[in-house]
Amino acid sequence: MRLPEGKLVVDGGVIHESQVVSLPVGTIVEVDDLFYNIPARYKFLKSDVTEKNQIDTLISRYALAYPKIRWTYAHDQKTILTTSGNGDAREVLAAIYGAQIARQLLEINLSDEAITVGGFISPVALTRSNRREISFFVNGRWIQDSQLSAAVVKAYQSLIMIGRYPIAALFLTLDPEEIDVNVHPSKAEIRFRSGDRVFSIVHRAVRMGLIAQSPVPEISAPRQWQTWRQE
Repeated sequence: MRLPEGKLVVDGGVIHESQVVSLPVGTIVEVDDLFYNIPARYKFLKSDVTEKNQIDTLISRYALAYPKIRWTYAHDQKTILTTSGNGDAREVLAAIYGAQIARQLLEINLSDEAITVGGFISPVALTRSNRREISFFVNGRWIQDSQLSAAVVKAYQSLIMIGRYPIAALFLTLDPEEIDVNVHPSKAEIRFRSGDRVFSIVHRAVRMGLIAQSPVPEISAPRQWQTWRQE
């Protein structure tokens, strides 16, 4: 049963308006003056630019996690991100990184008996100066996990320069019983029952994708070795 469209206005934790109105299908959220009435929270907000960048990251990651949903994100009347909702994850990547980078990303997929890893990784020629663009989604939830990031970085070992990092958006699917989501209030950190196994399959999926789709160029043997072979 479809619920009627409605409008809800909340100011300072108090509902000021609640009514049924005619709206297009979907959800519209507007936020102004966040934490204005909670001085302790407001005091610890970082600069406007920093807070906006964190919001940008959050919205873009969930747009990646749910490409079948049409997203429009605006700030100060300026559209930051918009997606079509047609289910094409690469199209969402193009909206986030630009079409040129999205075309270069390599699609990977690997499964074992209990875990599936799919998504996109950058070729060895496309890197960043930090790990911030390595993203993970577990059963549709965006998470932050240093061990999984290490698995991705290790897969690129000897293929990219030290101090450079890939772009990756990896989607893991596994039994919910194998994870604990109550590690942190933000639910952005989780604990795996078999962490080593998850680390291993992520590493293998990325490494196999690199080898299969972006092979390492052959290096000619030294002249001395060639001479010795001829003798």
